[in-house]
Amino acid sequence: MNKFWIITKEVFKKNIKSFGFLAMVLIPLVIVGFLAGLGYYFSQEAANAEAVPVAILTEDESLQTIFTENDWNIDVNEEITTEEEAETALIDEDIEGYIVAESDGSSVEASIVHTNGLSQVIPQISEALTTHQAMLRAAELGLSSEEVMSLYAPVALDEQVVSISEGSLLEEDQMDRMIQVWSAYAVSIAIMAFIVTYSGIIAEEVANEKGTRIMEIILSSASATQHFFGKLVGVSIVMLTQIAIYIAAGTGAYFYFRNTDFVQGLIGGFDLVAMLQELLGYTLVFFIGGVLMYVILAAFFGSLATKMEDVNKAVTPIVFIALAGFYIGLFAFNSPENAVSVFFSYFPLFTPFVMPFRIASGTVATSGIWLSIIGTAAFTVLIAVVSLAFYRSNVLVYSDTNILGTIKRSWNIMQSNKKAKAMQSKN
Repeated sequence: MNKFWIITKEVFKKNIKSFGFLAMVLIPLVIVGFLAGLGYYFSQEAANAEAVPVAILTEDESLQTIFTENDWNIDVNEEITTEEEAETALIDEDIEGYIVAESDGSSVEASIVHTNGLSQVIPQISEALTTHQAMLRAAELGLSSEEVMSLYAPVALDEQVVSISEGSLLEEDQMDRMIQVWSAYAVSIAIMAFIVTYSGIIAEEVANEKGTRIMEIILSSASATQHFFGKLVGVSIVMLTQIAIYIAAGTGAYFYFRNTDFVQGLIGGFDLVAMLQELLGYTLVFFIGGVLMYVILAAFFGSLATKMEDVNKAVTPIVFIALAGFYIGLFAFNSPENAVSVFFSYFPLFTPFVMPFRIASGTVATSGIWLSIIGTAAFTVLIAVVSLAFYRSNVLVYSDTNILGTIKRSWNIMQSNKKAKAMQSKN
């Protein structure tokens, strides 16, 4: 066991001190920081934007009041009173546009001429003029303002989202459902990112000394099993270190910026405690299971490579499998009860991508969730056993052969070992 931890420690130290690990950790942080800074800049730009200069051309004082009293971030130029003056000011770029509004006592007609500077407020202007016209027509019919507003009162619609469990209906919280959906997206994206990042690393570690005489020296002091799992665990700890850095960075950034208007605007409607509870539930289970399964799968493909030049070709199928699972998961979100979605939610390679979306949609029972978790765990163990078998049978082979030849040779070696054991048992 001591030899196992020595190998694990050396693999961890080698990767953690490399420039590649530093770049691998910093690049996502830089991208997220850049996007957050860009969002903050644009939000501040919108909040501190100068009022748009416009001209209001109307003879109705009530219409004039609509544009001067509403907070639409416009600056009304009261010196312009005619359409000719407004056109001249628009050409000279003294204003961004002008509004011509007329009222005949029961109807309102308006036109807006602008240089795209009023696009943001046109829906608000249209709504205000519509409300004003409704008031004019209500007055003509002898209705009070309170009676008019009662006509615009929204319907009291009580929405309840339920799930069916063991023949009964269980009410679900909409916020919980939203958190589950975003958690499913987060799991899919995170698994995909770690697969792309670490599949090549673990495959290179497993295939590093294969095809060289160095392996004889290594195996003289440690078994192939200790060597294989030592490298696997070492890379896994590197991956956990990266995750811990992101958690620490995200937590620190939240506590530092949590009182800013920008952050409150982003998370103001979310319950962070409920979100963390959801993430620590099935979402975290599928994330850990999915990443671990694909890391071991990468080790399996790495064990098939007989030389370092074959590693990139060997792990290419992993990326395509993960990409297929990612898109099937997106399909499952829109059609969670489709036969394809149901089937692939129990298919171990695609379960971490598909099952979280089915859980978020409330279309799978607890027994189905645990069945998928057990299936994924069993498949992961199977892949680990098979990977170790191939690794042990090929670890001292030095000929430059292709991957298919390696598989055939490994199978022959395992069959020969079985026959030898059978002969010994008979004797």
